[in-house]
Amino acid sequence: MLKILFIPNWNVHRLIDDDPGIQAPDKVVQGQPYWFFRHFAEQPLVDIIDRGTATWFRKLEEGAKFYVRQPLKAWHRMDDYDLVISHGAQSGLVFELANSLSRHRTPHLMIDVGCLNGGRINHTETPLIRYALRQCPTLVTHSSRQLDFYRQHYPALADKARFIPFGVDIDHFTPQPMAPTRTMVAFGHRKRDHATLCEAFPQGMGWQLQIIGDTALARQYASSDIQFFDAMPLAQLVQHIAHSELVVVALPELPYSYGQMTLLQSMALGRPVVCTLTTSTIDYVSHARCVATVPPADVDAMRAALLQMIGLSHQQRAAQGAACRQWVERHYSEQLMAQQFESLIQQVSLTP
Repeated sequence: MLKILFIPNWNVHRLIDDDPGIQAPDKVVQGQPYWFFRHFAEQPLVDIIDRGTATWFRKLEEGAKFYVRQPLKAWHRMDDYDLVISHGAQSGLVFELANSLSRHRTPHLMIDVGCLNGGRINHTETPLIRYALRQCPTLVTHSSRQLDFYRQHYPALADKARFIPFGVDIDHFTPQPMAPTRTMVAFGHRKRDHATLCEAFPQGMGWQLQIIGDTALARQYASSDIQFFDAMPLAQLVQHIAHSELVVVALPELPYSYGQMTLLQSMALGRPVVCTLTTSTIDYVSHARCVATVPPADVDAMRAALLQMIGLSHQQRAAQGAACRQWVERHYSEQLMAQQFESLIQQVSLTP
């Protein structure tokens, strides 16, 4: 049995009984496989070292944007495992630096969602990152455009970088019947462009926009047509989406992976989507006819897309939502992601 040590840049709940209100990456349930590893043909043993308790030292780590205690714990235990998987450069870079200084290296696969350092290139950080990664661990990205970034700025890593699309749990996020509520939903608070959405939203047409988890713009834009809600538990959020006829994923352009979970979960729930076309989303929606895409920060294009969706009949919106569900099932399920990870992990773990 393959033994994997997983070090994510978030905390994981240890549960005796399952809690459906907690998403799969955020929980490990006693006696059940963890997250996408449950889809592997040959089940590995997966142990997890998360970020740990919130202490003054972790606040310092968060301010510095990299973790020390967690990856060093993993380094001390790595000889017990066939493979270490880090999720995020905040943990992966420190672990890889320690691993590179070891006499006996453990194979390391780093899921790089943030493009190493947010896609920045400067004379201070870049040489340090190149040094930490000089042994060339395997990198996985959920955005194919990051591969171009590696080729240009970290060419030694390019041959060991792989694009694996993110996949959503289609068994957990299942469609519900769409009622004619004339409501559209946008959710999330970090790395969102809700200002463009609010400017573009066509008020006075009998539709309501609900923005969930981001109340910073409430004073400026709140009205009878635009409502703001605090962040809420997942089950409650899913009910808001189920009550809607449309989901809007409004994003700024950033050179790394973000917003993909929001996008794919909304599609899996069977709702039509208007989405900003960015580095993060282009792989997932550029060929999906069921998704209306708009350029970043383009108020006119966003308004045109919203008006087009509003102009459809309820039946047409429901059909478009069903097509979104089918698109995710065919291309971006958690099971498909797991199959690609399992194939890559077999190669990495067998590499001397």
